[in-house]
Amino acid sequence: MHPDKCKQVAGLSCAERHAYFVRKVADTQEVWGLYQAGWATAQLEGKVAIPFWPEAAFAQACASGDWEHFQPRAIALGDFLHKWLPGMTGNGQLAFVFPVPQGSVSVAAPCDLLADLKEEAGQYE
Repeated sequence: MHPDKCKQVAGLSCAERHAYFVRKVADTQEVWGLYQAGWATAQLEGKVAIPFWPEAAFAQACASGDWEHFQPRAIALGDFLHKWLPGMTGNGQLAFVFPVPQGSVSVAAPCDLLADLKEEAGQYE
């Protein structure tokens, strides 16, 4: 990915990054997380939040601090929609949608992210 594109997209607002995530994931059919003997997580108000990105380069940019030894790993969109998000809902977890190193993050309930992705995917059928 061109550095200018990375910088421009990372500079979008939370809502704009969330929309970019949904469009890009529906288009590429994959979601990216950070993995190292387990998936990267964070804590938010006593709940586990799992970060997800639309492209490997954005995930790699966040592989620092607590996640410095983690590597980007793809998740097939079908698995994400049918296994991950329902499982996260059942576990009371949250989704960090497209966090960036410097900036705020969009936090979504997995059921809301599932609805957004299904709506966007419907436009590709």
